[in-house]
Amino acid sequence: MAPVRQFNALVATLVVLAVAGCSGVHIGTTHYDEEKQTDTTDYGQVAPLRPIGGSAIFGKIRVIDRGDGASVLVSMMNVPPGAYRIAFNETPNCSSPNGFSAGAPWAPAGADARSLIPVQRVNSEDRVELSLRVPALRTKGPNGVAGRSVVIYSGLKVTDAQPDVPNERMACGVFETAHRLEF
Repeated sequence: MAPVRQFNALVATLVVLAVAGCSGVHIGTTHYDEEKQTDTTDYGQVAPLRPIGGSAIFGKIRVIDRGDGASVLVSMMNVPPGAYRIAFNETPNCSSPNGFSAGAPWAPAGADARSLIPVQRVNSEDRVELSLRVPALRTKGPNGVAGRSVVIYSGLKVTDAQPDVPNERMACGVFETAHRLEF
């Protein structure tokens, strides 16, 4: 009788495996093992901001190509009330404590680097969420922000920085390729 039970157990196991194989269930694999389709969407460039010059600002600035220009999406926290400027800078480096490593202000050909983005103001809530349209700006190429940095300046002017000297630079971020948000 024992050989009959073993045979029945073997048949039952084979039936289960056959049903699983026909049902699309992959034994020993997960859906992550399957080939993913390549996402060709351009999500733009994003610069995570870090505080400099003793500020506490953090956030992100994203640039996305739109027609003949770009949308600049700004999300910042801990911004002191008052006026501030956003400027793109030549060098993709935010390692210095005063932002000097970001280099000089930069703008696309024919634009003024010091006034590319108009003066902005912060209310008493210390948060900034805004979207700006900037003509001639791109994410990549000679008029693009890829390979550059962005600096947040306190006040009405985009000023030059000197090494190891306090200045009006409050935050800095280096642009990198933005990716789709996945959970």
